[in-house]
Parts: sequence; C-alpha cells; structure tokens
Amino acid sequence: MKSKFEGAIITEQGKTCAVVSVQPAMFQNAINATMIIKALLPVFKGIPVVLMTIDAKGVPGYFGRGDLIDLLENVNIKEASWSQIEADIDLNNSSCPMKEE
Repeated sequence: MKSKFEGAIITEQGKTCAVVSVQPAMFQNAINATMIIKALLPVFKGIPVVLMTIDAKGVPGYFGRGDLIDLLENVNIKEASWSQIEADIDLNNSSCPMKEE
C-alpha cells in the first residue's frame, strides 16, 4: 500500500540522514516503526532514516539510530527543506523479517 509522508534530508556535523514525519501513534510500536524505517530506506537510496513526530507543544520527538537522534537534537527541524514522499508500506505483512524476530 502506498503511504505518503513528509521527508527531509539533514546533514549535520558531516552526517546525513533522512527525517520522515509520522503520526505520534507510530512511536507506540517499535516493531512497526522499525518496519517503516526499513521500507523507507530505498526511497532515500540507503541514507539512514529517522522518524519524527511533533508533540502538542511543538517539540519534535525522534525514533531511529541513537547517534542520529543526538545529532538532530541540535537542529532546527522546522528550517529543513521538506518534500512529500511515497513508499510501499504494509504493516500487516507477516513475511516481514522484523515480525519474525
């Protein structure tokens, strides 16, 4: 199933990652969040992906590699160049490797 997201490429301190905005509910299930990251990797040609959501106070929260999250804590994410992306994501796919772990 095609899903639409807002994404941005961020380069900070020599590291590049893709930041993808998702609904807060995606953070409630680490397996699903990891599946979304894996599904987005081809869209960004292998650039590491971090999921992001904004809380009610406008503060961003992240899910992904710890080193990239630490890096993003120092970035004004609102200044990023955001664009719409599409990816095939099926969270019900029982053959997904993450479901087997």
